[in-house]
Amino acid sequence: MTNTRILITAGGTGGHLYPAQALAHQLQQQAQEVLFVAGGLAANRYFDRERFVYQEIPCSPLLSRHPLKCLKGLWHLYHGVRQSVAILKRYQPAAVVGFGSYYTVSTLLAAKWLKIPIVLHEANSVPGKTNRWLASLATCVGLHFPATAAYFKGKTVVVGLPLREGYCKIAITKEEAAAYYGLSTDKRTLLICGGSQGARAINLMIKECLPVFKQLALQVVHLTGNAEMAEGLKTLYAAHQISACVKAFENQMDKAWRIADAFIGRSGASTVAEALAFEVPGILIPYPYATDQHQEKNADFFVSTVGAGIKLLEPGLTPPVLIRALEQLFQPQHYDSLQQALHCYQQREDQMTLSQLILNLTTRK
Repeated sequence: MTNTRILITAGGTGGHLYPAQALAHQLQQQAQEVLFVAGGLAANRYFDRERFVYQEIPCSPLLSRHPLKCLKGLWHLYHGVRQSVAILKRYQPAAVVGFGSYYTVSTLLAAKWLKIPIVLHEANSVPGKTNRWLASLATCVGLHFPATAAYFKGKTVVVGLPLREGYCKIAITKEEAAAYYGLSTDKRTLLICGGSQGARAINLMIKECLPVFKQLALQVVHLTGNAEMAEGLKTLYAAHQISACVKAFENQMDKAWRIADAFIGRSGASTVAEALAFEVPGILIPYPYATDQHQEKNADFFVSTVGAGIKLLEPGLTPPVLIRALEQLFQPQHYDSLQQALHCYQQREDQMTLSQLILNLTTRK
């Protein structure tokens, strides 16, 4: 395969940088060179500076009600474009890949000015403002969810969400995952997680559901997002004699997904992608304050398109409703149908990854 150079620009959150770095790793495995260009990478906790080459440019939000902040955004945009043009001329990438947010605007505008092909990636069902605005500049937009195509006029391809190295069922055994958590392979395991920030509402509701966990003979991996909440729940699980590993955070989510037979959680893009990759059915409770209600639409995809779970809306949700959903989830015939739906979705023939899309674009004659 011909060695090419790919430049990646991504926002400052884990939701942007984790899939961007997963893509970079996949490209490097195929002998492609990768350079990251964005603002704030030198201090960003989500970015692996030891693994990836990067250059920083100035950036700040472009839209604000405060006039001085608007002026600052325009000033940074001007300098960001100038610096990006210089970087692009030196690096000469075959394509520039953008993952959304204002961090990417300067570099993508510079790429368009220099007539370098642009590929955008949109992780959520409802695209962010930056990707909507810049989509007209792109050769193609890679989508996580098929329904997102309705928001774009140009070419779109469903490519899923790039996941970190090892995030697949065959990369780790269930026995290894069970040993990591000190749990058994003979019991069904429920994973409870609220995303990287945790979910206080879910944590509080789970307290009322512990008797049914014991009734269903479940063991639990519970990621609370909060150290104080984790300590309190450890005590409660022990009082109910339920085997559980309760942690505030988990850096090795591949192990959590590998041991899980089902999950209760939010429906962020990464959660949905990882549940698909590990073929874990679940109960999704969309974060009710997500921009444009995109988590609800993400959940609709998992539940209706894939057929892999149950969606519950947080407003009006009570412990008895959650308990009934959990009992329904684990009914043998229903559970088997959910798992079969996940497996069929993962085995579909028309799959393309973001790295394949980029390589097809850059190697096309």
